[in-house]
Amino acid sequence: MPPVPPLGRPLAIIIGCALIFQLYLFFSSSSSSNTNYQPEDLDSSPGSSDSGSSRWDDPNRNRHPTVPLTLKDFSNLDTLADRIVKAEAYRVFEDKSAKKINGTPIRGNAALVQKIRDQIKCWTTHGSWQRRDQEFTPLKHLGDSRFAKCDKTFMKALDREGNGHYLGEFDHSSDRFLVREAVKYRWVPDEAKCGPGPGTMGLQDERAIYEPFAKPRFCEVMDERSFLVVGDVTQYQIHDVIASAFKSSFVCYGELGCLHHSSHGLCNNVALKYARNDLLSVPWAVNPEDEEFPSASTVEQAWATADMLLKYKVLVLNRGLFWRPDEVFMSELVFTMKHLWKYYPDTLVIYRSTHPISANCSQFKSHGEDEAIANKKGDSDAEGITLQKPLQTAPKRQEAAAGEKQEFRPTLADIQRQNRIAKAIVEAAGGIYLDTENMFALRPDGRMGDGDCARFCAPGPLDAYGDLLYNTLRILRDKPLTTPA
Repeated sequence: MPPVPPLGRPLAIIIGCALIFQLYLFFSSSSSSNTNYQPEDLDSSPGSSDSGSSRWDDPNRNRHPTVPLTLKDFSNLDTLADRIVKAEAYRVFEDKSAKKINGTPIRGNAALVQKIRDQIKCWTTHGSWQRRDQEFTPLKHLGDSRFAKCDKTFMKALDREGNGHYLGEFDHSSDRFLVREAVKYRWVPDEAKCGPGPGTMGLQDERAIYEPFAKPRFCEVMDERSFLVVGDVTQYQIHDVIASAFKSSFVCYGELGCLHHSSHGLCNNVALKYARNDLLSVPWAVNPEDEEFPSASTVEQAWATADMLLKYKVLVLNRGLFWRPDEVFMSELVFTMKHLWKYYPDTLVIYRSTHPISANCSQFKSHGEDEAIANKKGDSDAEGITLQKPLQTAPKRQEAAAGEKQEFRPTLADIQRQNRIAKAIVEAAGGIYLDTENMFALRPDGRMGDGDCARFCAPGPLDAYGDLLYNTLRILRDKPLTTPA
């Protein structure tokens, strides 16, 4: 090796010292960060609302602290958001959809449009979760096996009893049905408010009867139209519910694997497909020429293309857990709905509200929620394990304690406010809004747990969407569907 020139020695020493200093900073920063490492830091489950640390790139959380708001501040913010979104919706859609629902024969009748929307709202907001203590057949989910984790825990509890019983059996010796408690509750609308008859909310004829799901009747109301479910990972579960209710063979597993696989066959000329798009963005919503690029924390598969929307005439949409400021949420959803409203007016858009995240989901799991074996009276047969039941009233907004800052989004107030924004936009664009916020806020039980308190185990509360979607499509027909004998 040739000797270093005299003039190069000082430069070599400086470079060497700089390298050593950089290595020192690197290892010292790594060691200091490792001292705060906890296993929860690697939890990438969506929608976790548990306290403590979270993954740095968790797309469901925004780490910018906000100013603590009082309940009056929340109310004022709601009022302001309502005024802005109504003005924007009227500016864009000009109230042209007030007398029709796109993708249906209902046109030119503003009173009927309002009655139908009132009827759907009544079904989802005026009702209760009622326990079935008799034997029944829970929906068998054929999709992603990860959603069966609660049943696996329940089966382990049965094995510990040593009685040779199995999941779904009726144990006559103990007069109990061996199914998880979260599966035994069925959503039942209040017939006095929502049923047929004068003085009820919405439709007052036989269409107001809330019918149970049945595949032949559901196939009839689909009218040979196909489903496209779009949204984040919670929408992937809606796709799972629909396909399982039809007992369809599954051709895709995982939130990112469905768009490019063949669709699920439901009925004759009726198919189902899921696309993962956390923001419901249309293909050209991102413009690289304006230095706009997709975020690395969100997934935006292209779904609003001509190839997709000419085939799939019923869209089931949602966005919300990937928090954006109100003005961004509103502008992006207006852009998407305007695209559908303008270029695909024969497409039926059903937008479901975002479900509030359960704050005590993991606490229920630690108290043995999935291990609870109940008798016919609803009492626990397992010593020391408390049965979890649906709430009677939904959780309310809470003011931040003195000195406390709201670090993570979306909060309950965010979800409620942006659901109201979405409702105004979707209905102005001629779509249907499923207001299931309160309905599922009553169900802190039956969640996945282990840091994932946004999604539900299967079977579970989400199976109610089979009945809800069927009845929604049924009353959107031009004539009542014949009630089966």
